[in-house]
Amino acid sequence: MPTTEIRHGDNAEILPTIPDKSVDFVFYDPPYNVKKKYVGFDDNLKPEQYMEWMRFVIEQSRRVARKGLAVYVGSKQGKLFWDLMPDAHPIPVHKRAIGAMAGNFFLQYHWLFAEARPVVKTKDLWADLRLPGEGYFFREPRYDTPGLTGLELTKRVLESFTVEGDTVLDPFLGTGTTAVACKVLNRNCIGIEQAQYYIEIAEKRLKEIE
Repeated sequence: MPTTEIRHGDNAEILPTIPDKSVDFVFYDPPYNVKKKYVGFDDNLKPEQYMEWMRFVIEQSRRVARKGLAVYVGSKQGKLFWDLMPDAHPIPVHKRAIGAMAGNFFLQYHWLFAEARPVVKTKDLWADLRLPGEGYFFREPRYDTPGLTGLELTKRVLESFTVEGDTVLDPFLGTGTTAVACKVLNRNCIGIEQAQYYIEIAEKRLKEIE
């Protein structure tokens, strides 16, 4: 049976305590620093603070993961993460419903930056998923967070880069999508989350699939 461990606290404090190469893979969907209203977190850091935090988490993820990492971000964060992960393989994730506007462009994609080799043959354009923010077209259950990650997307990531029995670390666990995907797919999960409110949602979701 897969195991799930949720560590309550700040990933800046917890990540350095995780031993080198002690997990197989790291996957996360971080806050985007766009003033969303999270519980217990200010999503409005100075740009340099946000960049250094993201750099720290990436470096720690590289240190602890045997197979590598993948980071999922919105279109507006693409340049920053491309700079932080220049050797990553970028996978555009098509947002099929009309997206937000920027400079009179409709933003219709997110990014998955992968510093890991796929374990199966994997396309590097994902155009068949429905994402949060697509309104009626996103049919997955919704939870009380402004930063929900799609379960089908997360399962696709894990199926592409891990195998059954692997241990996956998510340093931004939130309401537990990575943990749920791991349990469904028979992977072990370690999640870090600073807000007890979101941990309780994650634990409830996990119990619902027992």
